[in-house]
Amino acid sequence: MAPTENGKTILLAEDERPARTFVLAMLQKAGYNVIVAVDGRDGLDKSRQFKDTINMLLSDVQMPNMTGIELATQLQIDRPDIRVLLMSGMPSGMLLLNDGWQFLPKPFMSDLLRERIRHLLLEQSPEAESGGDRRVNERSEKGSPS
Repeated sequence: MAPTENGKTILLAEDERPARTFVLAMLQKAGYNVIVAVDGRDGLDKSRQFKDTINMLLSDVQMPNMTGIELATQLQIDRPDIRVLLMSGMPSGMLLLNDGWQFLPKPFMSDLLRERIRHLLLEQSPEAESGGDRRVNERSEKGSPS
């Protein structure tokens, strides 16, 4: 666990309980403070109730009540400095992301998720990793959705 991770707060929005439990355990083990939401609407409500800094949104793309994209869009209005990492198990297609947003296809290994989060929280410019390209292929490297 890198010392720079301690004290960072991540809003986790994931509607599938097994995925939420897995990611929550990994984030807590890495030393992050985690606000857990069961869908996008819950995430938005919890963000608005939380008065301190939320450093990152880690959200599934497809959720009931409000998608991860809708949640991220609203959170960036409320909290312009928030970092966004979206994840999805959708088997194919294209996803248009805003500048600085990142995408991680499911399934993924916990080491890859930790690396992406660490990089996003530490980088100065959200566009550095993506090179400004906002189109991300959603096809999993393993070719199977979670």
